[in-house]
Amino acid sequence: VAAAQPVGPAPADVVKRAIDAHGGLAVLKKYPAGASKITGKVTINGTAFPFTGSLAFAIPGKVKMEMAVEAFGQKTSLVQVVNGDKVKQTEAGTPSRLDPAMQAELRESAVIQEMSLLYPLLDAGKYALVAEPAVAVDGRPASALLVKSKGLKDTRLYFDQKTGLLAAMRREGLSPDQKKVDEFTTFSEYKSAGGMMVPMRSLLTHDGKGFLEIHVTEYRPLEAIDEKTFLVD
Repeated sequence: VAAAQPVGPAPADVVKRAIDAHGGLAVLKKYPAGASKITGKVTINGTAFPFTGSLAFAIPGKVKMEMAVEAFGQKTSLVQVVNGDKVKQTEAGTPSRLDPAMQAELRESAVIQEMSLLYPLLDAGKYALVAEPAVAVDGRPASALLVKSKGLKDTRLYFDQKTGLLAAMRREGLSPDQKKVDEFTTFSEYKSAGGMMVPMRSLLTHDGKGFLEIHVTEYRPLEAIDEKTFLVD
């Protein structure tokens, strides 16, 4: 019986190449936190609503996102904070009641931020990586890795085979009305910030339909961030 052919490069080799492409291990480890200003649009029931906002994170387990959304001539705000197991969301300044699935989804956003620094993926005690067949992302071949970890639904990362950069991510997400969806995110328009390569554009689809378009207008890699940023009452 012929031996099974390997799917592609070893998962660790794909990650190490990506680390180099994103600025190198020393630079990525130097900045375990970051802050960005963002603009974009969110599409709900076929209608696109523009927003501006900010995103801050620190690993492990801390994320804060603020969005000011304009809908039907009215402005409203959304703030989400994750600090370890604690999560909080406010809409127009009023605390939201979050069911367990939404709380888990917010906590998972912090794990995804950690994965974006790439080198944590090499911690075999925390992450299990499985190589999968290559796919095309925006017409370009990409190496595929299945990532498994505690507190993380199975997530697939796709790395551009030519540049080594993270090109896309696929996972099971939650829609605004709490339904499970196939969430696919592409990352593009990479620019250097403090020696790190950062995607300035992200497009999220839910079940193949456009949901969220994010443009990063400013990104600051940080060595540390004020703990008060992630205060959860």
